[in-house]
Amino acid sequence: MWIARVMAGATVLLWSASFLWSKTLLGWLDPLAAAGARFMIAAVVLLLIALPKGGAFAALRANWRGYLVLGLIGITALQLLLFFALDYTTAVNFAVIMALTPALTMVGAALFLGEPFDWRACVGMAIAVAGALLAVLGDSPAGLAGLTLDRGEPLALLAAGCLAFYTVASRRLLPSDISPITNTALVIATGAIFLLPLSFAGEATRGEPTVQGLAALAGLSLGATVLGYLFWNRAVSTLGVGEPSLLYNFIPVLTMLMVSLQGTPPHAEQVVGGLLVIAGVSLAATHGKLADAAARHG
Repeated sequence: MWIARVMAGATVLLWSASFLWSKTLLGWLDPLAAAGARFMIAAVVLLLIALPKGGAFAALRANWRGYLVLGLIGITALQLLLFFALDYTTAVNFAVIMALTPALTMVGAALFLGEPFDWRACVGMAIAVAGALLAVLGDSPAGLAGLTLDRGEPLALLAAGCLAFYTVASRRLLPSDISPITNTALVIATGAIFLLPLSFAGEATRGEPTVQGLAALAGLSLGATVLGYLFWNRAVSTLGVGEPSLLYNFIPVLTMLMVSLQGTPPHAEQVVGGLLVIAGVSLAATHGKLADAAARHG
């Protein structure tokens, strides 16, 4: 049990750092090349892990439509939106907006899976959205008086929507009789296939490769993607979704701390907005737990 908790915590740290690594990588590669490089490396490593276990080709033949949909939206579209958003906005703003993903997932689950969505979820969603708006509109030295909205923030919101779609759709489209590692490898490989030709469509490199750029690419592909997905799958399978999801909510705070350690402390509006997002998403998440408890005691 404690190993699963360590893995969940490590994943949250890796995903928090991934926004900073992405910003660093964008100093070397353009968004198209950055997304392609990250997931081609990750796909090769994950396939090398999954293929010896057997069953991958049979799973692909039987479930290729599901892998195609999830790969296109959950990997290709998500990663393109992620890197283009981070090309325009800060890592802190992106992390705050991405923290809305659990709330968006709950909305999607209510609409398409019939899961409950009560008043706590509605209030929590409203608080989270208000917090995100406060953070992204108050990210200039002038605070809310500046009312700045970069082109990256709408793209970040679309990225959060893609991740929420992936989370909801995977419950229907991923075969339950296939190991999580094989499912993950096939989805990521499918997304990487579509990212590969796109990676040559832009300017590709923006400068010479540096130690920082290479380290960022390694951190993104091997750390945040390969280890992140493997650790998260293990944590969720052992602990369920509740405890790891609670840790996920703290990604904006960890990102702010990491940015501060680099010498760029966040603005007060970003801190308050990030805390409101965490509070709102946590409140919204309690409705499912209470509903489950009522069902068990009913």
